[in-house]
Amino acid sequence: MLLDVETGAGTRRIDLFSLLAPEDEERAHEDAYAWIKAVRALRVDGEPFRGRFTLRGDSLWWFAELYLHKEQAMHHAIRVVRAFDALVARERPRAVRASDGRHAAMVGAAADARGVPYAGPRWHRVNASLVRMDARAMRLAAAARVSRLRTRHILRARAGVAAFIHRAFWRTGHGDGSAESYIGLILRALETRLDPGGIRYVGVGPRTNFRARRWWDSLSAGEIDAVVAVERFAPFSAMEGSRQVYRRRHETRRSLWDSADLRAHAVIAGVDCWPLVREQLAGIALLQFPWSARAMDEAAAALRAIEPGVAVTYAEAGGWGRALALEARRAGVPLAGLQHGFIYRHWLNYRHEPDEIAPDARHPSDRGFPFPDRTLVFDEHAAAHLRQAGRFPDAALAVTGSASLDALAAAVRALGPEDIARVRHEGGADGARALVVFAAKEREARGALPALVEAVRGMPDVQLAVKPHPAETPDVYQAATAGVANIRVLPAGTPLPPLLGAARGVVTVNSTVAVDALALGIPSLVIGLPNNLTPFVNAGAMLGAGSAAEIREALAKLLYDQEFRSMFHPGTTAGSGRAAEASADVILALRKRS
Repeated sequence: MLLDVETGAGTRRIDLFSLLAPEDEERAHEDAYAWIKAVRALRVDGEPFRGRFTLRGDSLWWFAELYLHKEQAMHHAIRVVRAFDALVARERPRAVRASDGRHAAMVGAAADARGVPYAGPRWHRVNASLVRMDARAMRLAAAARVSRLRTRHILRARAGVAAFIHRAFWRTGHGDGSAESYIGLILRALETRLDPGGIRYVGVGPRTNFRARRWWDSLSAGEIDAVVAVERFAPFSAMEGSRQVYRRRHETRRSLWDSADLRAHAVIAGVDCWPLVREQLAGIALLQFPWSARAMDEAAAALRAIEPGVAVTYAEAGGWGRALALEARRAGVPLAGLQHGFIYRHWLNYRHEPDEIAPDARHPSDRGFPFPDRTLVFDEHAAAHLRQAGRFPDAALAVTGSASLDALAAAVRALGPEDIARVRHEGGADGARALVVFAAKEREARGALPALVEAVRGMPDVQLAVKPHPAETPDVYQAATAGVANIRVLPAGTPLPPLLGAARGVVTVNSTVAVDALALGIPSLVIGLPNNLTPFVNAGAMLGAGSAAEIREALAKLLYDQEFRSMFHPGTTAGSGRAAEASADVILALRKRS
């Protein structure tokens, strides 16, 4: 966020967020967490938010907090306030100007609160934003209805296990549960223990990842191999709850906007952020609540049709996972949630306060946060985080290991010299050039990517192979890497094991690949700090860097400092080979108990 700052010494351009020290960034995360969590107790129509908005007796608060967290608007607002206060303390500005930028209006609000003259964009008109938001809500509602008109519904499809998976991450043509990109090995282990037809795959979400998605994708509810779209279990008659929430969306919005508590809560450290907060509240009412209610109705209908002894899913702490957990609890179906990636410490999804765990005394139907009956995690580190930050009961956790890491380690061990040579060639690392793999979501790495590209451009002995995230396409990297001879963006779906087997190092922002690499003895460099891998950097398990010069220095150490490289060797967690079977044991034990 660039500002032209006028001081007694003249005018100069300053990057506002460069004024935030790492501890300021960390504190901004915690302040945003506290701001969001406080909303649950604020009064709307005379009643605490948590109890004011419900469906079938369950609070919709569990979805409202996800929306506020996912949007990150409040986190960035708090960052702006903190950074602007640092600017005032350091520069004593006479005036500031912002030409553009997504946070410019927030800078204007902070400047007004601190008495600093400001020139630049202000908050946009709320009416225009509201019209756009409601138009989107109407498109989503229409698409949900059309998808039901174009499919034959299934009202009975009994199976012992119901596995709810995201259709975008099911790879066609595999013929069994291993087609699922994240938990396929566990699903395959379940299949080997069940009679044919003993597991039913229910697909949620569109068939394409969000970067490749088009508006018409949601109109199709067709099958992919063995995966049946959840819409097929939920005819129009099963969607009355979500239709009511959708019809009341503007009534809900007005209630939120009229809340004196929420209006007061919008003042952050003396800065009035009401236009921003008002837009966030509209998003909850018009978009999040109708979508969440739809997910609850669909999950309930699927459970009624399948009547499983146990349900299985991953991303269980997200919107769809919470909807399924609520309906599984209501139906008395045990639910197993599977960890499928690194659990970041800043994820509000996995952080709960004591009163959220307890039932709502004013609403007996609200039995508290909908934990899965078991959450299966990779290691004791993840379990400890969920106990402490998430207040998970011990009985709701099981440490089973990582099936994907087992498979990754086995695949890397199986690579021969010819495989390594082929992967190096495909990644552009011909000759003696060192191959480094970059793995991250582009949207998370966007701010740090230019410095990485600049650093690698100046290291002709290094070849950077960019592996796109499964939820993104290679195209998103083209603009940043165009014209750099020693950077190659790999095709979508490029397998990870051969890349890690051929790489001398990994660069990432927040990717679990760095944790996998650590277990395999491959050193990693983390950019875009601070982020969720900061604890690994602070512990010395990974390198960290910011500027292009720092990245060049860190890459040189990672690649050529033999004393440093000798610290890394395959860990004992890599390749135990039993994680998929251990997970299947826990899941089927839930079914037997039921």
